[in-house]
Amino acid sequence: MKQEIFKTESKQDTQEVASKLAASLHGGEVIIATGDLGAGKTAFCQGLGRALGVKGIINSPTFNLIKVYQGSTLNLYHVDCYRLENVDEERKNLGLEEVLGDHNIITYVEWPDYAPEYLKEYHPIIHIDIQYIDEERREITIQDERQ
Repeated sequence: MKQEIFKTESKQDTQEVASKLAASLHGGEVIIATGDLGAGKTAFCQGLGRALGVKGIINSPTFNLIKVYQGSTLNLYHVDCYRLENVDEERKNLGLEEVLGDHNIITYVEWPDYAPEYLKEYHPIIHIDIQYIDEERREITIQDERQ
């Protein structure tokens, strides 16, 4: 497993780290993002989306749970499992089993601890952990299980 740690000084820096990761994506990857509220998980997804050629605004799908964005070559599924915290496993079916690993899709999941079990057990996966240091600064750890 490859691990990299980045220190960022702004939202734009965080998005640039995401852009660098996007350059290594081929389709079918699942990225799970952890970090406290306001740490920058959605900002990271915005950087991914921009690098994938997504037009328009990328914002948190907290109330929708999933937002799908069309990129220039790959689609981005942005999943937010925060609202699933107190939902039993049977009701957590997001319908993602059919798209995981699809070579036309990158799946980005926020709050994976609350996700359905099948999503947490998917491999290989790319783990993104974003730690809030202060208003602007973050520490981003990327652990990549891909070979």
